[in-house]
Amino acid sequence: METILIATDFSSAARNATIYGFELARSIKAKVILFTSYHLPAGFPENTVNLSPKELERNSYKLLLQEAEALDPQRTVALATESKEGQATEAIIAAAVENNVSHIVVGMKDRGKQVRKFFGSTVTDLCKKSGIPVIVVPAESSFAAPEAIALASDITNKEDAYILEPIKKLAEYFASKVFVVRVINKSMDEEAEREMRAGRLDWFLTDIHPSFEFIKAENVARGLNSFVMDRSINMVVVIPHEHTLFERLFVRSVTKDLIFKCKVPLLILPHIKKEENIEPMLERNFTDSVYSIE
Repeated sequence: METILIATDFSSAARNATIYGFELARSIKAKVILFTSYHLPAGFPENTVNLSPKELERNSYKLLLQEAEALDPQRTVALATESKEGQATEAIIAAAVENNVSHIVVGMKDRGKQVRKFFGSTVTDLCKKSGIPVIVVPAESSFAAPEAIALASDITNKEDAYILEPIKKLAEYFASKVFVVRVINKSMDEEAEREMRAGRLDWFLTDIHPSFEFIKAENVARGLNSFVMDRSINMVVVIPHEHTLFERLFVRSVTKDLIFKCKVPLLILPHIKKEENIEPMLERNFTDSVYSIE
C-alpha cells in the first residue's frame, strides 16, 4: 500500500489540499499521514504558559484529529496523524522520508501581493528541495481524477527517464491521457524540436501511449496554462533538474504564473539521481513555516 503525506497548517488553502489528498488516497487505496509541524517561537522559554513543546504537540495532535474527523468521519481512508517539532520544510521532508511516502500533498493560495511576499515559502522550498514527489493543490481546485496529464518536459537523456515512474503509475491506474508538452518560441524549428524531444521519452512512456505536443508561445507559463484550459487537463507535471524548464521557472517570473497560478494540481517530480542520498537535505536550514499562501 502506498502512503501519501498531507502537510497542513489548518488554513483554508491547506484544508482544500487535505480534501484533495484524501480523495486521491481513496481512489488509489493509499494510506494517509496527516501531518503538521510546530516550533517554539524564538525568544520564548520552554516553560512559557501555552507555548511549551508538550503543549504545542498536544494541541497539534488535537487539531489533526479534529481535521481528520471532519473530513472523513466514516474512516474510509487508512489514516495516521503525525506532528513534529521544527521548521516546516525540514519537518515535512523528515516525516516523508521516515514514512517512505510516495507523495507529499500541500496547498497553495494565489494572491498577487502574497505571492511576492512569500516567494521563499515552504511550498516553493519543498518543491525545489524534496526528494519525494510533491503535489501542489491550488486553493480553488477541487479533486478530479487525473484523466488528462500534461508533462512539461525538458528531459535531456534516457538516463533521466526513471524520474517519470510516478507519472506512469498514475496514468496506468487512472487510464490517463498523457500529453508531453514542449513550449517553443517562434524562432525555434518545430520539426527539429519534435524529433529531438519526442525520441527521448517515447521509449519509456510507450506503455501509456503519450501524445507529444509543441506549443508556440513566447511565455512558457501562458502557453502551458492555455493548453491546460483547452485540453481540460487535470494535472500538470514538471521536473526540477538542472538547466531545464523547472530551473528557469524558479529564476524568472514564470514561477508566479505557473506554480502559483496554475488552476490544476501541479506534480513536482524530483531530479535526484539513484545513487544520491537525500538525507543531506534534512540538514539544511529553513526559516519559513507557512504551508499555504494566505
